[in-house]
Amino acid sequence: MNDKQKIVLMAVGALILGMLLFVPYKVYGRGGNVLSHGYDWIFTLPSRSSVGFLASVDIGLLLTQWLGVLIVGGIAFFLLKD
Repeated sequence: MNDKQKIVLMAVGALILGMLLFVPYKVYGRGGNVLSHGYDWIFTLPSRSSVGFLASVDIGLLLTQWLGVLIVGGIAFFLLKD
């Protein structure tokens, strides 16, 4: 593994960690309909459970983002080999 490949691995790891900390979320109201969505720090997701709203991490979108980063990172990794 050369230096460029190490940089790619560190960048992919930093992006995955960043996406884990700054996650996509959806806010659901009564009846299960989506009221809003967006991105926020995982520790400060909107919480209004006392008035009937529930925020949850959009796992499907998060996994899709991770997959995209892993695919692009893997391609870059193999293109940068000696």
